[in-house]
Amino acid sequence: MLSVKPAAEQTAKALVNSLEHAELKTTVSGTMSLSPDSELKLAGGQTVKLEENTTVKLDPSSTVRVIGDLKMPQPSKHQLQADATTGTDELPFTSYMVFRSVNLGQGVVETGWAYDLSDTIRPQYQHCYYRQSVDEGLAGKITIAIDGSPVRLSPLMKLPFKLDQALADCIWFSGY
Repeated sequence: MLSVKPAAEQTAKALVNSLEHAELKTTVSGTMSLSPDSELKLAGGQTVKLEENTTVKLDPSSTVRVIGDLKMPQPSKHQLQADATTGTDELPFTSYMVFRSVNLGQGVVETGWAYDLSDTIRPQYQHCYYRQSVDEGLAGKITIAIDGSPVRLSPLMKLPFKLDQALADCIWFSGY
């Protein structure tokens, strides 16, 4: 006696087994928009991997908040030379600055985060400026914001960049 049932069960089991062991790869391109009150989270154990030369851009008015351990770049003990003294045997105060930069026109918008050794998690202050090379070894620098607030520039200044765009390129520390 012939029956269709065993063949159908075997086919279903083969399909389930194939799907359970399949590795899916996708390519996503285009623009994605989220509503202003959206939150994007990864489930525990999930990761996101981006192909080399992939660019992820955020709207200039958006913010990114990191919750968890924030590892800030810090100089090594050798770089800090914490035991170094001056000619008068005084111990100097040690501080350091981390720079983030974005190309803009003929120059660069740089944001500096200033740290001292008493608090290596949060910067003591921040400043953002536009820097453009004028000649070999010579550059012009215009401070455009301090601690997230734009500075008042003289209306007589002829800027070699768009101020609004430069301010949007400042990268402020958001871990407060």
